Formats: sequence, C-alpha cells, structure tokens
Amino acid sequence: MNLSHGTPDDEFVARVRESAHAAVPASTLDLDSVLRSSRRKHVTRRASVTLAGTLALATVGAGAAGALPGIPGLWGNSQVEVAPSAEPPSIMEGEVDVDPPAPTPTDIPSPEPETRLAYLAPGVRTVAEPATYRVDADTVVLDLGLDAGGGDRYLAVVTLAKIDGHHSATDLEVLAGGDTALANLREGNLGGTLLWRGVTSDAMVLPADGGPALVFGFSSAATEGTQHLVFDDPQTGGAAGAQGAPASPGTDAPPAGASIPVTPFDVLGDGSVWMRVLQVDRETAEPRGFVYSKQGTWSASWCRSTSPECAVIHDVAGKTVDTPQAAAPAPVVAELAPMLAENAEANEVPAMETCVAQRTGTDWTAPPQLTGKSFWQAPAGVNADVWRLCLIDLSEALQLASTGEVLPDGGVSPKPATPSPKPTETPEDEDPLGLGALLEGLFGG
Repeated sequence: MNLSHGTPDDEFVARVRESAHAAVPASTLDLDSVLRSSRRKHVTRRASVTLAGTLALATVGAGAAGALPGIPGLWGNSQVEVAPSAEPPSIMEGEVDVDPPAPTPTDIPSPEPETRLAYLAPGVRTVAEPATYRVDADTVVLDLGLDAGGGDRYLAVVTLAKIDGHHSATDLEVLAGGDTALANLREGNLGGTLLWRGVTSDAMVLPADGGPALVFGFSSAATEGTQHLVFDDPQTGGAAGAQGAPASPGTDAPPAGASIPVTPFDVLGDGSVWMRVLQVDRETAEPRGFVYSKQGTWSASWCRSTSPECAVIHDVAGKTVDTPQAAAPAPVVAELAPMLAENAEANEVPAMETCVAQRTGTDWTAPPQLTGKSFWQAPAGVNADVWRLCLIDLSEALQLASTGEVLPDGGVSPKPATPSPKPTETPEDEDPLGLGALLEGLFGG
C-alpha cells in the first residue's frame, strides 16, 4: 500500500485513489480450484521460456568454461592451427610429464555472483546486493541470501518490460528454496515454495513460528532522495504512550516508532529497476513501512502484519502459505480517517497536526506556512521519526477514507472476510486476483 505526494496539490488524493489495493474487491473464489488453475497457467508461462533460457545458459556456461580442458579454440573466434611436434618419447622409456596449456581468457570461468548482506541495526538486515541471474531478456532471478527457515533461503523472480526505453518490473515472485530451486528458476522452470506474487512497494512474509519478517518492495532510485524503514508504534485510545515496545532490545536496536535509513539495490545495474529487501527480527521491532522524501516530494508505503492485502504467513514446516486475519486499524489512524473522508485536501494539515499531537502527547500546532507539499521534511521542533510515522498514519487513514471504509458514526473497520464457496472446478481465466499464484505450494527444490 502506498501513497505519494508531489505537485499539484490534488495529487495527494489522486495517487491514493489509484492504489491497486483500493481497487481490488474481496475474493469469492474457491482457493483449491484457483490453485489448480493458477498452477496450470504458471507452468505454461514458465514453459515458454524454458528451452530458450536453458539453451542460453548452457551456451554461456560452456563458452566461459572453455568447453573441454586441453582443447583450445572450441567455441573460439579463430581457426585452430595444430603444428606437428617432435616425436614423443616412447612410453617404455619412462613416465612423461605433460604440462597443461596456460588458460586463455575464454578458458577461465566467470565467478558465480554472490549476495551481499548488511546489518543496518541489531535485528535488521538488508540485501545490499543480490546474486543476480539473467534468465532471458524479460526475466531475472535473484538469490536474496536470507534464511527462510527449514534450510531454505529467500529467492525472487522479477519479470521485466521495456517502457519508454527503460526497464520496468511487471511481476515479482518471492519464493523459499535451496540450490535445487535456484537452479530450476535459472532455467526458467518452477522451483521452491511460492510465497508472494505481485508488484508492490511494500509487502511482508511472516514466518508462522514468529521468525524474522521479510519486508520487500520496489523502490525509487538510491540516488534520488532519502528512504527510511519505519517501525510500528501502535497506540491505545489515542494515548501518547507507545505500546508493543521490544521486551529486551539489543544495543542500538531500533525501538518502536523509530526509523532507519535504507538503500535499495539496483536489480539490473542500469539504474532502471530498484528493490528494497530487508529481514527484521520482530522481537526487536515491528516493521510498519517506508517513507521516501526529497525536496517537494514524499511518498509513504505501509504493510501491517494484520494486512491480508500485503502480508502472507509462511508455515515453514508445513510448506503452506496463508493470509493474516484483518484487524481494525490503529486508534490514531481511525481518528484521522473521518477527517480525510470529509475533505482530504482541506484537512491534510489538520490531520498531521492531530497525529503529531497524539504521538507526542503535546498540543503541537502546525506552523502557518505548512502545506502538504512541505510534508517531505519535519517542521522545526518535531522529531523526524515521529513525523515519518505520521506520514504513514496519514497515508493509511486516507486509504481507508478513499475506499469508503469510514462508518456513519465516524469509525472505521477492516473489510470483512468473505467465505469461499464450496469447492468447484474453476476455469483458468477465472482468477483475476492471482490468488492461486499467491497460495501456490511447493514445486521443486
């Protein structure tokens, strides 16, 4: 879920109304039949690139490795010339030591790419650079290198398209798997347990055993503005005191409500497709979302552990994937939503004023010159962590307001869960939400 703000002023409202999550209706599909139809479509899509992808990888691998040791020139660019040598000594005369020829540049195999991880804070690790494998012109496989439990690690498949001469991500699959799964994915085949499918700026995989959360999404370029990972700081009854603070955080661990700067990685190395991938120990702090800002522009994306639109629960032992039960929004978000439902543009500054006052336990009032276009930086006297958290609160509240989830009495409620119908066989073209892909189980490796 995300919201961006720039110019003109009405972009504040327009961007959130274009949110994919706001437009997606509740599903009434039978998940078992959807899963079957999705798997058929998924296999068909991947099978179309299997032959070409495998052939390309095989050719590159053979050429880089020099084919067979001791046979120079195979797959080379020039003709092989073999000159006669002196008559070799007879084997009967004794052993013959044969030195292998010195390797040429084409004989030296290219090193396998490596994943680089970095700790941003105790309990918070980021993928600084994934091991990247190009399957074909439109597909990239990423080894994220983060532990997914059960001996697996997180992998990703990014589908690309060229738009206006630049690459853009059109599909993302996040999976759990090992070396076999990675090898299958690199050949354009199925592999691993599919955990998430869909392009988003913020989503989470939550291990059912309470293990570290995987937080990921596509992002703006690292060279444009600043980006922060924001940690949740829920409140009860509008009180200023933070709830859910870590029981025993490590030294310098981010407390509830804090935020830390993050740097996305360049998927292709050409500055066109950027991703954020982090793993957060939930005993340290609960991830809430990301805030991006540069002069005159800001955006916020969020995903709660109780948001079925953007979070999945991964049972590592059972190799199953489920969605969390929707929960009521935080009290401060519920207070802001009716203000924005009434008139979002007119009330964006009063809403921020209310949020900061609630979260600081003060009677803070906004300076006269404050407008939505200046939300990209915290006003003088306001803690930047509190400000970024309020940007997410405001974005989530506006999302609720835009989807009509504000009740007549001024309250808000999550969308009710819709029960699935009795199992039926669903045709392949009746999975518009892609739920089958999201819930797909183990297929190889």
